[in-house]
Amino acid sequence: MRAGEGMPEEAGIDTGLPWASPSAPTPSGPPTAAISVAAPAVPSAAKPPAPREFRQRPIPLRPLTVLELIDGAVGAIPSVPKAILVRAAAVVTASSAAALALTWWFNRLIGRDVQAHPVWTSTDFFGNQNTNYAPSAGARICLVTTEILIAVVCSGFAATVLAGLFAPSVKGYVDAEPADAAKARAMLRGRTARLYVLAAITTLPRAIALSLFALLAHSAATNPAGKASGWYFLICLGSFPLCFVLTSLTAVAAPASVLEGAGIGTALRRSRRLAVRGVFRIGWSSFLTLFIAACATVSLDVFGWQLRDQYGVGDQFAAVPGSRGFSWWLVAYAVTYLLTLLLTTPYRAATATLLYVDRRFRREGLDIRIAWARLAKKARKTQGSMP
Repeated sequence: MRAGEGMPEEAGIDTGLPWASPSAPTPSGPPTAAISVAAPAVPSAAKPPAPREFRQRPIPLRPLTVLELIDGAVGAIPSVPKAILVRAAAVVTASSAAALALTWWFNRLIGRDVQAHPVWTSTDFFGNQNTNYAPSAGARICLVTTEILIAVVCSGFAATVLAGLFAPSVKGYVDAEPADAAKARAMLRGRTARLYVLAAITTLPRAIALSLFALLAHSAATNPAGKASGWYFLICLGSFPLCFVLTSLTAVAAPASVLEGAGIGTALRRSRRLAVRGVFRIGWSSFLTLFIAACATVSLDVFGWQLRDQYGVGDQFAAVPGSRGFSWWLVAYAVTYLLTLLLTTPYRAATATLLYVDRRFRREGLDIRIAWARLAKKARKTQGSMP
């Protein structure tokens, strides 16, 4: 059943839903008690002004499909107050700067290793000696993988923080309430620091995988005659499934921390309980969201690679002898990278918050409580308007 059909949306309704109390009992019958205690009609002269009309694409009051999660995330972002969006932009900018700094430092480290081992010999299948020039294929593959993982780890950290920052606004969107910046700030007060700790904890498995690939790239650059392919596939087989499971189990910890007022350990346990029997679904939804975000910014990504390959930005990253120490192309590359994260990270964060909503729909019947709360509010409003 969709909101607006059997359970109609009402402009400016505060559902009074106990989101922060997941153990609250689910109403088992029609909201008759709410009707019986309705306040008497207020004279028209004393009535408060009508609330501002709130329009949205209705959130279905039932377990959401993956496409409905994505559509809801797109619709929820405009409901986030501007002050929260400014804070989110600052978090994304800091994450982008950290990713660029790490990429710069790692490229220069590998560049020095490659320049120290420019030539090596190898023996082919027939016993012939061949001269090879650095970098080796293994070093290049490991370097590209490490760069991609640096972007994934840093953007994932920012997306987790933003999922908590957006949680009050997404809750209001689901409850069909107009955006209230003061209410959102009140819910976030004293809880923002937890988000950074939660982001660091949830990012740790991916950071470990990043470190393993970085060590392999360093080894392949210092020992270009060695075989890195076996270790590369072993790390992939060992780290990627583990990261998939751990990411799924902690995906909704940040929204749970903000909306339920939970501490760090409680939020992690809460996320694990909500993810039970839904690990694959959460992981698949997160991966699909990341894929759609990458497709949406593919033109910016291609432009960034062109800057690196054709305008010497990659040579500056790797400290290739003769490359310029600074150029405006490097600034253009940094701005392009920042724009990519500014366009995609809020969308990923809103999807994570809606995943929290969907898991509560599925595990706790939160959609039923929302429906009864809306009916109760509508009944009180109708009773109060009767002569």
